[in-house]
Amino acid sequence: MKKRIFSLILAVAMVMSLAACGSSKETAKDDTKAAETTKAAEKSDGTQAAASGDTGAIKLALVGPLTGNNAYAGEAMFNGAKMVIDEYNAAGGYNGTPVTYDEYDTKADANEGTMIAQKLATDKDLTATIGPWSSTVGLAMSPIIDEAGIIMYATSPSHADLTKSSEWIIRQTPLAATLAYGCADTLLEAGYKKGVYLYDNTNEGATKGSELFEERFTAGGGEVIVEGYAAGTKDFTPLMTKYKSDNIEFICMYGATADSALICTQARDMDLDCLIQVNSMALNDEFNQLIAGLEEIYCCDSYAADYPDEEFQKFVSKYEDLYGEKPIVHGYFGYCAAKRLLATIEEYGLDDMTEVRDALRNGTQETELGTLEFIDGDADRPTIWSKYDVADGVFHAVTEIPAAK
Repeated sequence: MKKRIFSLILAVAMVMSLAACGSSKETAKDDTKAAETTKAAEKSDGTQAAASGDTGAIKLALVGPLTGNNAYAGEAMFNGAKMVIDEYNAAGGYNGTPVTYDEYDTKADANEGTMIAQKLATDKDLTATIGPWSSTVGLAMSPIIDEAGIIMYATSPSHADLTKSSEWIIRQTPLAATLAYGCADTLLEAGYKKGVYLYDNTNEGATKGSELFEERFTAGGGEVIVEGYAAGTKDFTPLMTKYKSDNIEFICMYGATADSALICTQARDMDLDCLIQVNSMALNDEFNQLIAGLEEIYCCDSYAADYPDEEFQKFVSKYEDLYGEKPIVHGYFGYCAAKRLLATIEEYGLDDMTEVRDALRNGTQETELGTLEFIDGDADRPTIWSKYDVADGVFHAVTEIPAAK
């Protein structure tokens, strides 16, 4: 058991580093439409390059939530992408022209995503998008983006259907099945037989993740209660009361920061003595503060900011120096997507974007720690567990989880 999880961490350390990061906050301009701020990334001399729609220039759309419960994820994603853009422009840009970008606030809402996609489809100067962040928004944008023939480099959506819905979509994050199966397998191997999976039923990725977890865990002989809840739910105590009488051994969840923190806090307040597992949406400073003092809180994902690798830690340090906090997974994926997108455009040029698209959907990405192989828009990677440390108030990668009681 211990050897298996440790090997997963080693495997992650061989595939998880991709190549650069970025940040900066922009606010929404229009409450009724997707917010847009036309920006030119800073040149090396600190001045602002003018936004350019000239032939041969790269113009990107950064698409993600900047307001609402998931704003922290969108901000991190934009930061990661903009770090890469700033570094690229400081090195001379594309044929001497700085990369420009617009920012769009999806609010993690499908309707906002649809309006943004409609706007992007009419922008003849647009090269590609980085984002969206969520499966719900990505699936809403997909048919419009597909018809317009725009490259969508999604960062964190995990729903398997996203890259199948359009040949113009690439995804940086692992599939929902990777995380769901990895979590279920580890619990089964540690002897867990009965538990609960709670998920935000307004999130397509969370819904799919719950189905995949149930499929895998029950196939392995386990029993799991799967229940959806509406984002923003404040009182989970009725559910906790029921679970306590069922003598559950674990609670897994897939939801936003505030929701997950409430579940953790209310479960511990009711003395539910079980392992609690959250997903990457909880890997941020806000969540750490909300669950301060709680024991036995774990995360199963494909990222941890304290990977023991020298090159990866250089990235972490640079991000932290720029933005005053360690990068969360969404910042890292934004960084990775931007790095690969710009490198591919450098190689193939802008004359035929189908060549760029095809190279992104079926190609490799060399990193400091190994190689990612993309097949039909997806590149998988192993899961890694981390544990919340009450002493310093952050999550740290672990080589094993406790055996079932």
